[in-house]
Amino acid sequence: MGKREIILDAMRKLFKEGKAGTASVSDIAKKAGIAKGGLYYYFRSKEEVLDALLEQEYADIMASCKAVLEQSNDNAISKLALLLKSYRSSYVDASLDEYLHMPQNAALHQKSLAQILSAMSQIISRIIEQGVADGDFVCGYPLAYSEIIMSVFTFLLDPGIFPWTGEETVVKMKALADMLEKGLGAETGSFSFLYGQ
Repeated sequence: MGKREIILDAMRKLFKEGKAGTASVSDIAKKAGIAKGGLYYYFRSKEEVLDALLEQEYADIMASCKAVLEQSNDNAISKLALLLKSYRSSYVDASLDEYLHMPQNAALHQKSLAQILSAMSQIISRIIEQGVADGDFVCGYPLAYSEIIMSVFTFLLDPGIFPWTGEETVVKMKALADMLEKGLGAETGSFSFLYGQ
């Protein structure tokens, strides 16, 4: 493990200990077992360490989602179901998630949501394009549809922003399924996987 990874691992440990919010660059360096100047060789600030850690966490989620898709030769609807199930079951450390939802970290949280939305939208767009090529969908705006889908998953369904009840979440997912079926010209009920049927 290189020093950059050691620093990120130290930051991850500080999160698990509940000390990341108050940790200074010196604290991070100490936890990593390196000199403070050594940390500055890789990162200019604590915020850069946080950005890099979030980028790594989301890269892991993306890699996991892509790996699931690579094993599938299914049609576009089945691939979307597989991808979104994989994404929803992906894991971000609870302490990191809690930190992101603190009011003083709104900008960092917003940036992280934008990163995952952009990355996942690219994957979903390719699946929608497959659906168009296969005749399952009619869509002139695959990327825009993908961004709308991911806006729901990254923002509207974020329990740290909106504490919906289970019933409220199901209603939102039924509405999304209805919009996608009508908007993509898909068969009625083909997006029922979004709400568990």
